[in-house]
Amino acid sequence: MSENISVLAEMFKTLGESFDRDLFAKTKEQLEECWFFTFDASKSVEANIYNFQDILNLYGGICRRWEERHNGPCCVVERVRDRYLWPKIKQFADDLRGMITANDQADRPAKAVERGES
Repeated sequence: MSENISVLAEMFKTLGESFDRDLFAKTKEQLEECWFFTFDASKSVEANIYNFQDILNLYGGICRRWEERHNGPCCVVERVRDRYLWPKIKQFADDLRGMITANDQADRPAKAVERGES
């Protein structure tokens, strides 16, 4: 049993070291490869918000580790927020507004008919 635990521990250690090497070798621009969210207009607003916040947290952690390694720990929260997270939040807000506007426009003719308007 302890052999299995030792093998697993070594495997996870090696996996973590490999992830760190790959992450720390990236340039700032290459961190974009770690962004895995795609807005899906076929899903509900709530589903998009849920998926976005999950990926935003993951991406923020990755960017924070990279920033600390390359630029030190001082003001890392602010750097990550301003350089990496705000642009993603702004893009998501734009996509969400577009989805809501499109849904409102699609609903207008149906609502006019319900009210007896032509």
